[in-house]
Amino acid sequence: MALLPGNPAAILNRADKVLVNVDGVLGRVDGTLGSVDTTLEEVKVLLAEVKGVLTDLTEEIELVKQLPAMAEQLAQIHAAVTK
Repeated sequence: MALLPGNPAAILNRADKVLVNVDGVLGRVDGTLGSVDTTLEEVKVLLAEVKGVLTDLTEEIELVKQLPAMAEQLAQIHAAVTK
């Protein structure tokens, strides 16, 4: 019977300790994943806010680009009115 371990109780005791250790590690991993999920949700909210700000800035930039043409039109209107 060489296939049977010398001390089955010792092997079971060691396996139990390993499983307890694994359970602790898995608990920490679960906590870390929960923290990552929370952080990702925060990032998602911030990115949505950034997207809104960028949309606003894009609209404002378009208005700024139109300023020279508006100034020219105002100059023409002013010239026509003051003749």
